[in-house]
Amino acid sequence: MHKHKKDKYIETQKARIDLYFKHNLKNYKSIQITKTEKAPMGAGYSLRGHINNNKRYYFIARIEEGSQSQFNGDIAYNPKTLGKLFYHSDPKRELKPNKIIKREHLNKHDYKADPPIIWGI
Repeated sequence: MHKHKKDKYIETQKARIDLYFKHNLKNYKSIQITKTEKAPMGAGYSLRGHINNNKRYYFIARIEEGSQSQFNGDIAYNPKTLGKLFYHSDPKRELKPNKIIKREHLNKHDYKADPPIIWGI
């Protein structure tokens, strides 16, 4: 049961990250998640990966528990590699997943999942 909930949560967050990259990056094709982990002290989650099958385009997506535990644009990356693919150099102009879902009239239930209580299973 917990493994299924964790897998669903990861897939949902991956879909949110994919949506974010589709609307904010030039020449975006695909996402690869390489590591998922719960932050120390239960402060949230992080998903590490890269895009377009190119390890130079790595990122770390952070999900804070206080933000309904859904990815909404909190991301770290190398500005000299992945950073050059963004349409806007100003992070304030990036489209966040919640705004994209609303603007594109997507089913928000397809992009929301509860995090597992026990992460390590």
